[in-house]
Amino acid sequence: MSDADKAVTHELTVQRLAGEMFRAAAWAALGTFAVGVVVSTVIWGTAGLFGSLIGGVIAVGSSFATLLLMRKTAALDPMFVMIAALGGFMGKLIALLGVVILLQGQTWLEPKALGITLAATAVVTSFLEARASRHSRSQMVVPASGDA
Repeated sequence: MSDADKAVTHELTVQRLAGEMFRAAAWAALGTFAVGVVVSTVIWGTAGLFGSLIGGVIAVGSSFATLLLMRKTAALDPMFVMIAALGGFMGKLIALLGVVILLQGQTWLEPKALGITLAATAVVTSFLEARASRHSRSQMVVPASGDA
């Protein structure tokens, strides 16, 4: 059964959009993460390596967690999907704050490497996800299922 044979639903639209966003951002996120690790290791040595690894894992993990959240909540009412998205965003901020607090003052990692890799990976990933969403063929109006 192809996508054309399925009834167009909110769930199918959100699932398709999440897939398109994942395909657009996955390799760029991992590439930015890898560049951050290499550059940080060259500049700051082992401390830069550890800092950039932590920053990259947080950025890639939070991006992929957002897309997973989209897929898991696609069958819910659109209002609950938006609530889940806001909850996921708040969860990311709380997790980032927790990591910063836990790693504060650690000499075995370079905080600049962590921050730069995290920011670069998050910005690249967010940009590509937003671009994929804007150019998506999934953005459509789903008509109400009733007699018109």
